[in-house]
Parts: sequence; C-alpha cells; structure tokens
Amino acid sequence: MQASPNSVVRIAYELRTEPNGEVVDRAEKEQPFSFLFGHQNVLEKFEENLAGKIAGNQFNFVLNPEEGYGIYEEEAVLQLSKSVFSHNGVVQEDMLFVGNVVPLQDQDGNPFQGRIMNIQDENVVVDLNHPLAGKTLYFSGEVVEVRAAHPVEIEHGHVHEHGDHSHH
Repeated sequence: MQASPNSVVRIAYELRTEPNGEVVDRAEKEQPFSFLFGHQNVLEKFEENLAGKIAGNQFNFVLNPEEGYGIYEEEAVLQLSKSVFSHNGVVQEDMLFVGNVVPLQDQDGNPFQGRIMNIQDENVVVDLNHPLAGKTLYFSGEVVEVRAAHPVEIEHGHVHEHGDHSHH
C-alpha cells in the first residue's frame, strides 16, 4: 500500500539541521513514528515528500525554514511578569529555569509552550518560537509500514496505536 490520504504511515527517521550535522530527533525502526496521512498531523511538505512511498522505501529530503517551522521571529521573544507563573498567588519558582519549556495559555485559553531564555528580578524572558524555527530540516529514513487507517482513526483524525482509545 502507498502512503496516501487515510493511510497510517510508520517511519524510522533521523532529523538534522545541518547536512552532516548532529541528529536532533529520531525514531528507530523498533519504535517508528506513526501518523495519519492527509490529516494535517505533520508538516505539509514532510507529508508531500512521503506521498506514494511504500514499506521499505528509503527517503532523503530537505525542508527550508518556510516549509518547516517558519522563520525565527524576534518579536516572539517576550518578557513576561513572574506573576504569569503563579498558582494560587505563589510564583512557581521550581519551573523557572533557563531552557525549561513551560505551558502557557492565550487570552482564549488555548494552550501553547514557550522556552525560558532568561530570568530577571521581576520578569521571565520566554521564546515562543518553535525550537526548530529558522532551521533547514534534513530528513533521512525508511518507511517501515503503510496500512489502511481504521474508521475510528479517520474519525478521530489521528493514529490509535495498539487499539488505544484512552483519550475519550
């Protein structure tokens, strides 16, 4: 079966941000990355590069920053009051350290994450850019399996590994 809409694609891969650079992310054949093709669960150009592939096919492709996680935006680095990190009026100091990825919410309650870049007396500098924003992405790997998605996976819009339906 070919990777196409409503198929489950399982891949082993390595991701680098330089052609022969350090591996920044990977999935092994024994525990491949799985996604439901055609349901916007992965980067659009990532999916396009896997379209039509079958189990056993190798792949190598490059995504520029615009095709990946976007251009790094300086305006997405914000100074937030330490009070933003309060629970019941107490600043959660244990979560405030450089490099920590912290959960945040917008004014509508939608969750997102930011990475702490600096801690000042009254403020915390948080980078809201994706960690791979501004980076060229070098993917290489192999398609491990392609199968038809189960109707419930299509309905839910994502893969259910090992019959897992625990999110409902």
